[in-house]
This record gives sequence, structure tokens and C-alpha cells, in this order.
Amino acid sequence: MRIVLSKVFAIVFGMMSLLTSAEAFSHHSFSAEFDVGRPVDITGTITSVEWTNPHAWLHLDVKDEQGNLQRWSVEMLGVNSIVRSGMTPQTVKPGDLLRITGFGSRDGSATANASSVSRAETGESLWSSSRE
Repeated sequence: MRIVLSKVFAIVFGMMSLLTSAEAFSHHSFSAEFDVGRPVDITGTITSVEWTNPHAWLHLDVKDEQGNLQRWSVEMLGVNSIVRSGMTPQTVKPGDLLRITGFGSRDGSATANASSVSRAETGESLWSSSRE
């Protein structure tokens, strides 16, 4: 009976360990997702903001060189880090025109990781990462 219980305990403990560590596997490294050899400097209108962890996201409509609208998704740090630096959910909202510098995705899509965020009209810095 003791052997059976210890095996059941080992199986249950093992499964719980796998389930609780799934979130850790979902996080990625910067260099796996983004290319420091692909700097981006975009100006666009915020369409939505996701204040989520592990990363906050800004979604913008950006005009390309031909004047076509592209939807960009820009990853930032986690919400706690951003808020500690002074940027809050009240700081940016849909309709705001922002300038974002950072690094583009490795797959060439309209996705980037932000290094800095500022207001396009005034140049007011809203946030910058420690990578600058």
C-alpha cells in the first residue's frame, strides 16, 4: 500500500510541477524574437493598448513609405516596470500619435520591441528601456 501511495504521490507531484512551470516556458528571450540589426523608428496612431504581463503591447496604425496603413504591434516591458518609470494606462490612449524607436522582429513582420516611446507632436518622452 505504501509503494502504491508513494507512486501516486510522485505522479501527482510531477504533473503539478509540469503544469505550474508552463508559464515559464512561454516567455522568450529578446534575441530569439527581435533583431538588433533591424532598428525601427515608427510614428503612428494608437489603436489599442494591452497592459498585460509578461509584456505590455502598443498597437498602432503606421503609414509606410507608399502611404499605406500598416498595423504595428510593439512589445514593451512588463506593466510594473513601465508604471514605475512613470507611464500609466492614463498616459496613452487610442488616438494618441506616438513615435517609437526600437528593434524589429526577426521574421520581418510589423512587430517590434520598444526602446523608447514619445509623443510625436511634442517629443515628450513617455518611456525608455534600459537598453538605450
